[in-house]
Amino acid sequence: MEPSVHAVQTLDSETLNRWILVYLATIIGEPTDSLDASDLLSEYDLDSIDAVTMAIELQNTFKLRVHPETFMRRTESVYDVVARLV
Repeated sequence: MEPSVHAVQTLDSETLNRWILVYLATIIGEPTDSLDASDLLSEYDLDSIDAVTMAIELQNTFKLRVHPETFMRRTESVYDVVARLV
């Protein structure tokens, strides 16, 4: 029997920025191109349920543990969040 091989996904800031922007666009019902990673997260008017769901999806997708409160900070942008995670 051959040993199992697991692919490891390399996570870079560009990939994570894009994923978060696409996710935010889906939540708020706007085109992804209308969002900018330098915009403050407060501009997207996320609630606690959105933040918890997003944290769970990040963990499921990238194996990143992110506290939901991260997405509720009113003075941070997507870039700021990604810089701390990658």
